[in-house]
Amino acid sequence: MSDFIIISMKGRSIMKSWVQFAVLCMSLSAVGIGGRSAHAKGTQVISKVYGAVTSAPLLKPSPVKSSSSTTIDIVLKPTNTQELYKQAMAVNTPGDSQFRNYLTPSGIRNAYGQSKSVTNSWKAYLSKHHLSTFVYDNGIILSVSGKAKYIDKLFKVDMNHATYHSNPLQFGKSAPRFPAQLQKSVYTVLGMGDHNRKFVIPDADVQMIDKTKRVPNNMYDLQSFAKDYNAKPLYQQGLTGKGQTVGIIAFGNVVKSNVFHFWKSQGASTNKNRLSVESVPTSVFKNGFVSKDESETTMDAEYAGAVAPQANVKVYLENSPLATFTNTINAYSTVFNENKVGSVSNSWGIGPNSISQMLVKRRVLTPKYLQVLNLVLAQGALQGISNFTASGDTGALINTLRGVSGNQGLLDRATTDSDPISSSPWITSCGGTIPASTHTIKTPLNLGKVTIPKERAWGSDWAWNSLKSQDGNTTTVLKSIHGFGGSGGGFSHLEATPSYQQGVPGVNTFNAREYISNLAQPVFDTPLMHGTDTGRNYPDVSANAGGLNGYLMYQKEKGESPWTGGAGTSIVAPQYAGMTALINSEQGRPRMGFWNAEIYRLAQQSDSPFHPLNDTTDNSNLFYTGQPGTVYNQASGLGTTDFAKLAEVYK
Repeated sequence: MSDFIIISMKGRSIMKSWVQFAVLCMSLSAVGIGGRSAHAKGTQVISKVYGAVTSAPLLKPSPVKSSSSTTIDIVLKPTNTQELYKQAMAVNTPGDSQFRNYLTPSGIRNAYGQSKSVTNSWKAYLSKHHLSTFVYDNGIILSVSGKAKYIDKLFKVDMNHATYHSNPLQFGKSAPRFPAQLQKSVYTVLGMGDHNRKFVIPDADVQMIDKTKRVPNNMYDLQSFAKDYNAKPLYQQGLTGKGQTVGIIAFGNVVKSNVFHFWKSQGASTNKNRLSVESVPTSVFKNGFVSKDESETTMDAEYAGAVAPQANVKVYLENSPLATFTNTINAYSTVFNENKVGSVSNSWGIGPNSISQMLVKRRVLTPKYLQVLNLVLAQGALQGISNFTASGDTGALINTLRGVSGNQGLLDRATTDSDPISSSPWITSCGGTIPASTHTIKTPLNLGKVTIPKERAWGSDWAWNSLKSQDGNTTTVLKSIHGFGGSGGGFSHLEATPSYQQGVPGVNTFNAREYISNLAQPVFDTPLMHGTDTGRNYPDVSANAGGLNGYLMYQKEKGESPWTGGAGTSIVAPQYAGMTALINSEQGRPRMGFWNAEIYRLAQQSDSPFHPLNDTTDNSNLFYTGQPGTVYNQASGLGTTDFAKLAEVYK
């Protein structure tokens, strides 16, 4: 959800503040102003906005008291990681002998996890030290909970000062003693450094958009989505999502009555059993920040359950506002371990990889974090669970972390950074578009009527002509364009180009334009650039992110209209998860499974269910544009989806 298009913000997630930090790098205009008073006022705005572009205060964890309970994860060594990845792709690839032979979590243990004798020994040993252990059925992850003083004693550490060493079980000056059989089974431990004051996160949230109490008009809704992406034939066939469950990963709670009210307005079932919330193992980063009425969770649940009007929606709640790596792994592990959902959506991320790399250098995050993330997400693919995530709302230019000075994080803008979740090769990354439409943009800049002639990638370059024509009102320009965003997308160098993308026209080649200068100002009339790159190309698919008028949502709050608006790529992911539940509900159809293994093949066929957005003008995510004649573009992936056709051709 982008700050620019949040009409009413109710509840705040710390990590969402980073992931959804809209592109501020365009916030300084080259327009000049005259007069001393105007100069002083303009300078204040420039100082505020440019300061937000270049730095952010650091959030530090609350100290953990010895009597407080907390959670860590012990990750055990899988027996054959490469074979696990190979099979995860095979069970989702049509024509492979293992196609659709999905595994259960216990089946994953039998093939790749540690034996029950090992996990039972761990559980018994930890119990003797006053720690409780939940053993995930995959035989790979142990969630260990208990008072900090017992963890401190067992690991010979003070958790508030814990750091990682070469010994995966050492976090203090000396290594603890564990039985040899248990020690040799350990791959890494998660969460031990989460309470160290060196575990810092830049709080890059800046909100200059005032709340509004008006009821928004002409907002996007379920009917528009179904029409634009040809889902109506599926409903006409009688598909409703009945018997399916959509999982929502959340770092803030939801008020169920809001969701049911929205579902009723959209003609979806309001059976009280449709919506449930389950708390998952949590290591609290900062006390007192958890939202009980989180706008992101509300929007995700409302639209996932409206798209699939009789599917169940289950929220997997982390009772911590920060999507730390440990909490993210626990959320996914819980979803996959239960094995009840056919699709899952996540609108939170763990931030640009530059943050994780800083934490590794500070020795408060395991250096094996990427391997663990891939291992867990591949489990979902092995089980045939369709996994979706938002690609991000900052456009191609990720607000990367360059360093730390005192209590401030030093920010920069780069196309070379990426969030490990939104660019993982084991997830379907969902980008955003702006559909063909006409809008009257009421901002201090007075952009007037804006026409989008045909669907395009979500990016704010539609406003560039108006910005170019402004003269003498820098303050107004800054306040107006602050927070404009775009669809996350580009190249992630964290992973090699996955097999399903190799050889696909448009992958590892790109067209681009410079829309943002190194001084964070809009750049006009730049030439088209052509180039090549490597790594995981993302996103994979796209749909309307509500970049101009937003999506209608319902969230009751005293003194304000409950009908508000929200948007961003985080509204796209839950709708794809909901559409998966809709298609999965067809009688006799197996789970769609991991989409990416199949959709890149379908996109290259003559009857492709995807519509690539190939234009090189009026079609960017503030850097990458389309590539004529290709099936893939970094601003929008394979493009938009014809869901009726997808259901027909998807094996």
